[in-house]
Amino acid sequence: MELVVLITVLALIQYLFFGYNVGVARVKYGVKAPAISGHPVFERYYRVQMNTLEQLMVFVPALWLFATMSERVKWPGNEIAALLGVIWLLGRALYARAYVADPAKRGTGFMLTFMPSAVLLLGTLIALFVALG
Repeated sequence: MELVVLITVLALIQYLFFGYNVGVARVKYGVKAPAISGHPVFERYYRVQMNTLEQLMVFVPALWLFATMSERVKWPGNEIAALLGVIWLLGRALYARAYVADPAKRGTGFMLTFMPSAVLLLGTLIALFVALG
């Protein structure tokens, strides 16, 4: 489970980094707390952070559920989960970069985030049915 722990920690660090970017953008663009709107570029940084939080709510449980259930049915669940986690992390980084530059170009990064979560959830269901016999 060490790889799954590593991916979880990296995902949370990435989220903290996105939050830090929001703080920097808040100062740079003069958006005083508690406002969450004002300058369009600040709003992009803010949306990256919030969308990442929304994605984390699915990704982290899916990562752990898949790793646990797939190992139970003797699949290489930790390795598969970690690989999908790397794709998720790269997708989030690409999403953030693209969204801040031009929100219309966020699609690839979004899909590289959405698909690993969907595969992890589907894989968990399949492993669960296998385990139930």
